[in-house]
Amino acid sequence: MELKFILDSLRDYGWYGGGGIAFIFILFKIFKTQWFKEFISSMVEKMIQRYVKNKSSHISHTLGESDITNHDIFNYIDFWSYSKVPTFTFSTEYRTVVFRKYLSVFLKSYKKNLQKFVLEREYRDMDDAELLKALLNLVNTTIYDYERELLDDGIPKIVIEKMKAKNNDNLDLILDLINSVCSSHFYDSEHNYLKVYSILNILLSVLESTVNSSESICNSINGQLKGLNFDGKTEP
Repeated sequence: MELKFILDSLRDYGWYGGGGIAFIFILFKIFKTQWFKEFISSMVEKMIQRYVKNKSSHISHTLGESDITNHDIFNYIDFWSYSKVPTFTFSTEYRTVVFRKYLSVFLKSYKKNLQKFVLEREYRDMDDAELLKALLNLVNTTIYDYERELLDDGIPKIVIEKMKAKNNDNLDLILDLINSVCSSHFYDSEHNYLKVYSILNILLSVLESTVNSSESICNSINGQLKGLNFDGKTEP
């Protein structure tokens, strides 16, 4: 089937046009292979390792518990929640209050669950498998919590689904990176401090991506919100 497609493209569009189509098709097939996924995962892991080295260089040669409990992610969540999100203005008043509410609940849920995880300190005595399970449970619990609260608060399902689709683009990669961090000797340290610190760095990048992409997600919703009401605002 693949060979016939390539030959038909060459016949119909010539060597120049057909060759381009064939090249794109071959790239697409490569992108879908397990080898390519593993290659990308390996490259991203190396990037994360370099990032962690640079990020850790200003602290001390040994990470401690205070570096976990005072991680930048908590400061950024507070900054976004109290200074950035309240100033966001979207295309309509209705969308503004809806997306501000979404981001507020989203960030609050992450802060609550992350703080609970680091303050309980159970990660300090976990082996690699236990830490992986705990971190995956942390991510899944957080997603469940904020999606349930958003529905209870009356955020339209289309908004939740659109934002979820965006977050799902990163979720598989996040889970792969968590698995890589937990299983890699590069991150071995006393009481799993470096592993947890690295995971918090990864989650910080994900939260930032979600906050920054919210306007484009909002603008991608066409017509499904018309006439809906939220917090005293109606979508025209």
